[in-house]
Amino acid sequence: MADLKLYRPNVGIVIFNKDKKVWIGKRSDINTTDSWQMPQGGIDKDEDPMQAAIREVYEETGIRSIKNISVLNKWIKYDLPSEISKNKWNGKFKGQIQKWYLFYFYGTDIEINLNLSKKPEFLKWRWSDIEYIENNVTKFKKDSYKEVFQNFNKEIKNYY
Repeated sequence: MADLKLYRPNVGIVIFNKDKKVWIGKRSDINTTDSWQMPQGGIDKDEDPMQAAIREVYEETGIRSIKNISVLNKWIKYDLPSEISKNKWNGKFKGQIQKWYLFYFYGTDIEINLNLSKKPEFLKWRWSDIEYIENNVTKFKKDSYKEVFQNFNKEIKNYY
């Protein structure tokens, strides 16, 4: 078993809308075709993972109109490529271990604002189907995204 101290505790968030499409953003710090991802972020000291998920959604997307539908009962980890991990977080972590949440978005697209931060996480966003996301996410996250969707896909399809 890998030493979990080498993985940064993190939350990942799947947000879907009434059309059963999932929110993804194109990262602002990577300029490749596979730089799309769902909201995610670190868990602050003494912060509950659910609180971190709600905070990260707002900080990265401006979205507040969400309802929690589900949470994965396990943590999913992924390794960063070494050229990224040695420069990120002062080289302390080799990857991230994530608690995943599923949220339903009941607001309107006008609520979405990528520019709440001085250094926005995303350049642009879109509602997409799961297949598009799995094909356009960065390679090192593909397996974790597939596992997340295997767990949440049925709930998204059967919602309402």
